[in-house]
Amino acid sequence: MKKFIIFLLLLSMCGDTSTSEVEPIPESNEIIEDSSTTEQDSNIPPLPTVSFDIIEIYETKLGAELCSDATEIDSTTEECLRQYRDNLEFVFGYAEDLRIYMDNLNDYFANYPSAFTEEFRNLFAFVNEKFSTVPQNYGIVASKYQQRFGNSSSPSTTVSTTTPTSDNYLDYRDVKIFRASTISDQHIEILTKYIEYTEQLLFTDARVKRENLYPILVVQLDSENYASAIALEEEYCQYLNLEYQTTFNSTRCNPEYQDKKADGSIGLFTDGGRVSGSSISGTPSDRECCYLFISGSFDLSWDSRSQAYVTIHEMYHIFQLSNVVDFDYDLQQKITGKQIGSDNRDKPFWMEGYATYFSHLYYSRDINDFSHLENEMYGGMFSCYCGDNQPTIKERYLNGPELYNVTWESDWAVGYQVGAWFIAYLTNIHGEQTMYDFWINSQSGILFPENFQNTFGKDYVTYEKEFRNFIMNSSEDELMSILP
Repeated sequence: MKKFIIFLLLLSMCGDTSTSEVEPIPESNEIIEDSSTTEQDSNIPPLPTVSFDIIEIYETKLGAELCSDATEIDSTTEECLRQYRDNLEFVFGYAEDLRIYMDNLNDYFANYPSAFTEEFRNLFAFVNEKFSTVPQNYGIVASKYQQRFGNSSSPSTTVSTTTPTSDNYLDYRDVKIFRASTISDQHIEILTKYIEYTEQLLFTDARVKRENLYPILVVQLDSENYASAIALEEEYCQYLNLEYQTTFNSTRCNPEYQDKKADGSIGLFTDGGRVSGSSISGTPSDRECCYLFISGSFDLSWDSRSQAYVTIHEMYHIFQLSNVVDFDYDLQQKITGKQIGSDNRDKPFWMEGYATYFSHLYYSRDINDFSHLENEMYGGMFSCYCGDNQPTIKERYLNGPELYNVTWESDWAVGYQVGAWFIAYLTNIHGEQTMYDFWINSQSGILFPENFQNTFGKDYVTYEKEFRNFIMNSSEDELMSILP
């Protein structure tokens, strides 16, 4: 199996750092040069690139643009708190594209370690020290906004319709795709294929709350064409103004909340001259009509798989959320396992572990090639994603806190990657149907600890200890054997 030397990204899938097949990287003051090195350097390909500068976006959105007292969330004005919430959400929206970019860098530096410069060292430090705080802060600020101003929205002027009574999700289906004018037909084909594929996998059970699955507004951006994103902002806002007035009024589409730039952009799908990244940026609520699925684009000449499995990942989140959107935000966090205990800090292992594992499993099934799943899961345990010869994900997990105590700030990568392994471990024991049933059971409002105990027959603390022992005492082959 291919071995990797790779670096920490809190959302990333991983590669391996076993030393048996990897040449050691010389210290920065050690120069090793021979004819083969010279030849390799002369043929080194271009570095992977992205169309955004995440550090600049972070510093602008969470620094220069905010009110001076925005972080005083108990006392700042509604306008300032809303801006703080929206800007956190905007920055968080780049997480998936950032993850994929770092995956590409990981592969690149595995082959060309001499290209790892101070610029990239600073990027990884930024992700660890600053970007990692965005999800937690977003949850806190969104919860505080709902607590302070959640009932201040105007009643909807949209004419309501009677929800059909049917066991067929197609009777409820309401998916509208907004397409950048420059995006290719192939992008749309992949997007729609994997939306429909995930719907067929997750939405057909008679117990699903179909009335909570839709509407889904999908915005397919062209990450390489900024002008098309500006045009799409206008098209999207016109649609909301006509169809969902309350949502229009409470978002950046509303001119009162806009910081319209000279180029006409309003920061909905754009930022600082760049196109936004992929995210689920909204859920049906008293203030929002719909799930907003912003889909970034990928270079299909070599990375069509990302367009596919990222779509599955985000659609899995819609399934998860559909079971709990009837409850207030704070209760949703406790039902879905994002907040366990009394520390009110978000834990990524459960929701993201599910979406990570099953997105790769479902994609592998669709293409009938399970090497995709194996490679992603192998990397998610035996690689580092941290640079500078830091411990692997496995080592960081075994030497760190329990999985359910890992936060976004402490080690987001462990939360996602070991979370996916925990889901694989439970799936191997209980089967996919039981894993699915957990989310159906959450419809009652049962909190995560009780739901886990009822679904899997043990409390989550005991199961995590058994899982940790399995990871600690098993060989690579034994670990990989639990995968389909």
